[in-house]
Amino acid sequence: MSASGGYYDVTESGIHFRHEPPLPTPKDGQEFLERFTKGFKLNILERPSDDELIFEMIGIDVSFANALRRIMIAEVPTVAVEHVYMWNNSSIVHDEVLSHRLGLVPINTDSRLFDEFVGDDDEATDRNTIVFRLTIKCGKSRKEDAKKEAARMMRENGGTEDPDDVGVSVMGQSELDKAAKESAMLYQASSTSNARKIAEAIETPGRPYTRHVYSKDLEWVPQGDQAERFPEGIRPVHEDILLAKLRPGQMIELEAHGRRGYGKDHAKYSPVATASYRLMPRVELVKPVYDELAEELTNLYEPGVFKLVDCGADEAPHRVKAVVHNPYACTMSRNYMRVPELKESVRITRIPNHFIFSIEGVGMMPPGVILSESLRVLQGKCRNLIRLVDETLEADVLTE
Repeated sequence: MSASGGYYDVTESGIHFRHEPPLPTPKDGQEFLERFTKGFKLNILERPSDDELIFEMIGIDVSFANALRRIMIAEVPTVAVEHVYMWNNSSIVHDEVLSHRLGLVPINTDSRLFDEFVGDDDEATDRNTIVFRLTIKCGKSRKEDAKKEAARMMRENGGTEDPDDVGVSVMGQSELDKAAKESAMLYQASSTSNARKIAEAIETPGRPYTRHVYSKDLEWVPQGDQAERFPEGIRPVHEDILLAKLRPGQMIELEAHGRRGYGKDHAKYSPVATASYRLMPRVELVKPVYDELAEELTNLYEPGVFKLVDCGADEAPHRVKAVVHNPYACTMSRNYMRVPELKESVRITRIPNHFIFSIEGVGMMPPGVILSESLRVLQGKCRNLIRLVDETLEADVLTE
């Protein structure tokens, strides 16, 4: 039961609200806060993965829960590509389509470390903008592209970039030395390209070679002191996002600028893939269920909701009985209602002030940070409302 005064009963025909005597109305704001503080709880239930979080909130109503959900989706700031300067694009992908795909690539950086653009005339600086460069060309074959990639890596590491420059052969076998050096470069390129396995284009005999352009090909270009501020670098969250496909001779050359924004302006800024909630189920056995009927109940219902326990001496001649084990696992299935005896023995309801939240982030920030930031945003909205109310009351006093 909650302040709304009732429960949601799940019956064979649907969900019905069952009214109960509501709690008395608080006398003032202080009593309301005391009652809310006493009844409010927030517990972490599960961490299925690094980007998922399941938690419960007790003692709130649906308006609070939905406000929190909408803030997670639309009002927690992140960083995404906003402007793309296309210098050359001879691929089949149109400029605007490629720009849109770049905008949807999640970037692994903390938006709280960047300033916001207040107006469209604001100047881009190292405090409000990150820059990526994409320069890629498709060669005649995979081997040629691998050699170019290896040469680029060696150049960045301070080595020579020309695979033909092998110096003087000690053994007088320069061709073998050249082949050995080329193999070493190809191995270095394959071993340091990416920790995850990325699917490459399949080369079909008789067809031109195709090169895949992935998000891993985006090169971060530090601006100002960003190299010191972000020593680990700024990279896309997922390195295997396919951006385009190139044929021999085609190339893409562009510069992408990312800035801080909000999901209410564009979906690319939303830090979550999904943010949802459900009411906590309440499962009750109004009549004891024994033996074969208990075994049938555990088989019909979701696993884990009920379990079988041995009967005591006072319950002879019964062997086992069903007891409620984990109502959290209940998905409100009504399969048991097909059995008349179980239909009269089990009652399932939903608790109106107990919410189970599920957050699935896209990797730009941990789900726990998303939750804390959404609560901070909600707190700021409440403070702003209090300020507006106080200003209105002061204005009414002055006009009297």
